[in-house]
Amino acid sequence: MIKAIIFDVDGTMLDHAGAQRAGLVKLHGMLEEAQRVSADEFVAIWQQEADRHWEQYQAGKVTFVQQRILRVKAVFERLGAYASGEVAMRVFWAYLAEYEGSWKLYDDVLPCLESLGEYTLAVISNGDSGQQRRKLEKTGIAPYFSSVVISGDLGVYKPDPGIFERSLQELGVPAGEAVYIGDHLEADALGAREAGLWAIWLAREGYEGDPADIPVPIVNSLSQLVGIVAELE
Repeated sequence: MIKAIIFDVDGTMLDHAGAQRAGLVKLHGMLEEAQRVSADEFVAIWQQEADRHWEQYQAGKVTFVQQRILRVKAVFERLGAYASGEVAMRVFWAYLAEYEGSWKLYDDVLPCLESLGEYTLAVISNGDSGQQRRKLEKTGIAPYFSSVVISGDLGVYKPDPGIFERSLQELGVPAGEAVYIGDHLEADALGAREAGLWAIWLAREGYEGDPADIPVPIVNSLSQLVGIVAELE
């Protein structure tokens, strides 16, 4: 019997990509150095450097603050410019303000959460604890969740089974009575499955391959979640 349903945050409930792009387009208009490329090129460069430096942070090679500074310095370098540490931090804070101001939920989130009243709901998310919790608070969905487990608090990141185990401990349910849903195949769906949970992959843009090749159910909207959980039960 399924007792708990656990959600990812970015790309699953919160439109992170949309907020990131909105923030970067505004930042592009603020920075003289960024005018050397188009807004689309600037967004692509930033995202590439964000991914690269986030991996270094997860590997323990830099601190959370350092990856922010190094990200901006690398972006400036690719633009043929230089940013000191102080300038890089100011630029990042400008971006962060625009990014946070653009946070919004996908349209299917609130109807989904409202439909799951018989289950205990929880969150597991990779990221900075303060920022991820602010996302839940500012979008108004924090009260739905009995447990919120963030990698920044633990130093353990999805798909490591330890972060899933921590959530199960807080919920007081065994892995076989919990469902996890997220938009990242490896970190979310396959990570949860490896930890023994029922796992669902939320592929919002669809999946063009053969679903038989994916060892977990695939949905493209949270509106499908109740039906899939019923099938699992």
